[in-house]
Amino acid sequence: MKTLRGQKLSQMPGYLWSALSQSKHRGVCPVCTKRSIFVNLSDWQREHCRCIRCNSSSRGRALTQTLIETVPDWKQKTILEFAPHGAVSGMLETSCSGYKGSVFLPDVTLGSEVNGRLNQDLRALTLADESYDIVISQDVFEHVFEPEKAFAELGRILKPGGVHIFTLPFNRHEKTRPRAVLNGEQVQHLLEPEYHGDPVNPSGTLVVTNWGYDICDLVFEASGMQTTYHSPQNEGLGIVGENLEVFVSKKPRPGRG
Repeated sequence: MKTLRGQKLSQMPGYLWSALSQSKHRGVCPVCTKRSIFVNLSDWQREHCRCIRCNSSSRGRALTQTLIETVPDWKQKTILEFAPHGAVSGMLETSCSGYKGSVFLPDVTLGSEVNGRLNQDLRALTLADESYDIVISQDVFEHVFEPEKAFAELGRILKPGGVHIFTLPFNRHEKTRPRAVLNGEQVQHLLEPEYHGDPVNPSGTLVVTNWGYDICDLVFEASGMQTTYHSPQNEGLGIVGENLEVFVSKKPRPGRG
């Protein structure tokens, strides 16, 4: 009898039978590189169109495919990922010997390691100049106070020609707008507080910026990096749904753009 991730289909729990009866696509997953079925668990396909083999989301597959197309030899590069989680992070760590994950624990010494992860504040990294080829962040920058400092820091630690590949919630029809700012050590809310789910924090994480059409200009002003964004759609790769923009900021080489 056929199996699904080692489990006989006849023994699958009811919710999986229900999921497989939903709208789905067949193809090859860029994350696990296997032929798979991509199941829509809700109408929010960005997060809930899942690969039944590795559980990657449509957003994660979009980021992975953009990485493959932007840096074909990424497995031989040094990669730093902020707030790693889920199928994409697991694949990166397994596939790339130069991979390192980073978390931010404000009560732990910056630069120290916690369970194999570097403890870093994106706004004030303890890392050396030009130390990484690739930086990756998955839906992180909507939660970062003073994001201009973080973009500047990424421009500093990337090697010339290096890239920051990232996703974030993005509205192409509106200008970027802060939702909350820091007033000293206190958070000042400019809009009604909004929280996103966080695999580490069960209470969720505060959204501090609504990113809009001027994001590429803001990254350039902060870091000198040119940013482009990709809107991949490929049913055969399970990349379906809305709000799948993947941004690529590139650090210029000396004497070049």
